Amino acid sequence: MASTPDLDKKLKPIYDVMEVGNYREGIQLCNKALKKQPDLHIAKALKALALERSGKMNEALLLCEELQWAKPTDESTLRTLSMVYRSAGKYEPMIKLYANASKANPMNENLATQWFMSLARMLDFKGQQMVALQLNKNFKKTNYMFWAIMSITLQGQNVPANQPNVMYRLAEGMMSKLNAEGKVQTIEELQLYLIVLLGQKDRYADALALLEGDIGKKTKAIENVELRHLRIELLIKTGRWQDARDATKQILQNVNSDDWRTIIQYFDTIFLPVQDADLKDSDNLAEARAFTTEQVQNETKNPKRGPFLAQIELEKRVQEKIGDNKAKMLDLLVAYVDKFGSKTCCFEDLSGYIANLCSEDASEFCQRLRENHGEKSGTVKEICIQINIVRFERFTGQHSKFSSTQSMALVNKFWKLYEDALPFGKDLEQTERQYGDDYSIMAAHLLIDIHKDTKSYFPLLSAVFILEHALDASKHNYQMKLVLIRVYELLGAFTCATGLYSTMGIKHVQHDTLSHFITDRASSFGLFDEALRQLYSAHEIYHSNEAETPEMILQAYKYSTFSKMQEFIEFQSRLENSLQKMIADREMIRLEFLKEDSVSRAVSWLQELEITNLKYDDQFAESRIDNRDTTVMLNWNPKDSPSVEALTRPASQLNRIWMTLFTLVPRILKHMAHLHPIDAEYEKLMAALEKLTTSDLSGALTEEEAKLAKILFHAAKAFQRLSVAIADHNSNSASKEEPAKTAAAVKEQLVAAGALLKRESVKSTGVLPWHTFHELTMTVETVAYLNVVNHCLQNLIATKAAKKATFKATGSVIQDFMAQCRQALQSVQTDITALRNVVRPDRIRSGLLYEICDGSAVDFIRSPSHQALIEEKTLKIGTSWMNSLINLQQESISRIV
Repeated sequence: MASTPDLDKKLKPIYDVMEVGNYREGIQLCNKALKKQPDLHIAKALKALALERSGKMNEALLLCEELQWAKPTDESTLRTLSMVYRSAGKYEPMIKLYANASKANPMNENLATQWFMSLARMLDFKGQQMVALQLNKNFKKTNYMFWAIMSITLQGQNVPANQPNVMYRLAEGMMSKLNAEGKVQTIEELQLYLIVLLGQKDRYADALALLEGDIGKKTKAIENVELRHLRIELLIKTGRWQDARDATKQILQNVNSDDWRTIIQYFDTIFLPVQDADLKDSDNLAEARAFTTEQVQNETKNPKRGPFLAQIELEKRVQEKIGDNKAKMLDLLVAYVDKFGSKTCCFEDLSGYIANLCSEDASEFCQRLRENHGEKSGTVKEICIQINIVRFERFTGQHSKFSSTQSMALVNKFWKLYEDALPFGKDLEQTERQYGDDYSIMAAHLLIDIHKDTKSYFPLLSAVFILEHALDASKHNYQMKLVLIRVYELLGAFTCATGLYSTMGIKHVQHDTLSHFITDRASSFGLFDEALRQLYSAHEIYHSNEAETPEMILQAYKYSTFSKMQEFIEFQSRLENSLQKMIADREMIRLEFLKEDSVSRAVSWLQELEITNLKYDDQFAESRIDNRDTTVMLNWNPKDSPSVEALTRPASQLNRIWMTLFTLVPRILKHMAHLHPIDAEYEKLMAALEKLTTSDLSGALTEEEAKLAKILFHAAKAFQRLSVAIADHNSNSASKEEPAKTAAAVKEQLVAAGALLKRESVKSTGVLPWHTFHELTMTVETVAYLNVVNHCLQNLIATKAAKKATFKATGSVIQDFMAQCRQALQSVQTDITALRNVVRPDRIRSGLLYEICDGSAVDFIRSPSHQALIEEKTLKIGTSWMNSLINLQQESISRIV
């Protein structure tokens, strides 16, 4: 329905109230308009939008569905409906809406482009191609032809490697025709042509000819950094070594001597054409050494690092191939620190080269640095140099040789150096880090080492106090926060970790790459609501990816930025198939189940659980993409040692095996909750669980998680045996089992499960580490699952057995097992009661706090000026422990059946 002045006048009040967020009144006005004119599509669409904005998505979608049947064609209605569908993440209906409208109005360009864009949101490349060609045919605009070529190219990228790829050839033919007609005119159009050529095998020469030809000159491709690098790469691949070398030298001499990618390409032109045996006496090597020396000599005022690193990279490659320049390599490394040692990046620049040194050379390197710089810290520059030297000393293994006593002495030394550096940063902005911050982080790393060696948790508490104090001066130092979060988790203080994590300002894709620091095994602390909050917050990135990334792809088409199209599509794919997303999904299901604190509610929840996306097969698991960042934490540990990130994990990193286990658990329980007969799907689930329980799970699951898998397998086996026996008895099968035999078989499985359920009482040494809570929580979780199993076993007899008395003995077995489950929860309550007594504030003050301060070897703790902070943080940790214990006690009480 086309817009008219009268219609606009009728709709203006609706638009006005919705613009200010008054959606309730908007709905009322829409209802009035529809009462007068029931077929007014735009009013119905606006009502759907108001309902969606009011949080009534289901009602909004029902209205949209009604309109879809009406096949509206006016753009206002379609645009409004699209807003609702986009918010719901439903793109297929948009395709149908715009397809119908465009077919009804074939010469409406805007409707056709919106049809194309709706297909692009769904990555329907074949559909895009068809619509783009129709657009070009109807409206004679070249950009639509480029849309079609891009769509064909994207189809070509998805053709399996073992199949003939005609799509690239088709795209190339179309590009060639456009180029011959002079219609390839921009950098982006040239890049599309290059994408088409380079998607095919051995087309490097053709791509190079295109870049160096008329179109390359017309678009000034050489001024584009990416195309400049591509040209050099193509020159190398086509064996035009001298041209490639000249091109790299021209860039390094006249454009940017710090261009590391070009430096690497220059070395490729030196080393690739020469056999290793001929390298020593080759002109190429002599030329490279002369060129890099010249580049270094040209760096006088404000020298760039690239030329100096290029010299080191050159000698590293020479050493790898002919191994005759160790002394020269050492000289260059020492000289680099002498020149750039005050820069924070110095360690990152050289760590890859230092890692290749033998232990003797590494020791000599550190010794020469000490000889050159001593331990002078009288200026900011000297402080920064000293920090880099300390980093190198740790990286080369010098700290690994120390005893715990020596490491503690070094902790005190670093703390003193940190305090000495503080006055130099008194004028820094609040957002800046103090110059000596890394000394405090290094001290924490040493304390983590001591904890690993001694198994004592007091070094971790010391690390907390030091880092919390240092954070007062550097409130935005995220490196301190990352270490602190992990140390708090090791100490079992989840609320301390979450409070700190909330200050980090994690945004956008970081929720996928960094949320594992706070969400991994978040259920283990017994604070289910807080854990769910963290998971929901992190999960937002996946919802925004569904809504926002398709819009980025549309913008790429709109502005013909074809070079970015693949990046956007890959970004979308990486988030859609993220391993962290799958792990978070499973953890949320666990926590949502655990929030159902009665058996009947838990069973109802399982019956309603949507399992369509709960996949666990090998192909699915292996196709997940691990985007988690495990290198973000500062790490100066030797290359052959575990990183600080790995050392501070409370347990093994969550992986595909963990994901498989916690996919199988709800699927098996859902089958039981419905009392479905044993079918092929259940047997498939059981086979997968049995395979998992009989595998070596060390390093993949914790001991408690592996135990859960085995307990559930035995319980599910009991359900399977009883279900089959009842079905056989009901059908009067000739092979039906004797009731006593069924009871014995069920008992065998439940006894095995009960034996695994038993555990030792938790002992407290004043500190309640992560594992204490993990063990208690896993017991509560396991019994929560077993309560469902027991409920379903009893229901099998009560509702499925034609003669209930036949399975009376089995019923007694189930009752005995339920008593074991009660005992397990009672033992948890006994432990929690004892632990709550330990973590009372008065007991912490007279117990743990006294132990921390009494005779501590850490100077920071012995200082009277730090006692208030130490008491505050210790009590805060104690409060977190108490919160976990209170919640766990309530959870265990509510599950006694």
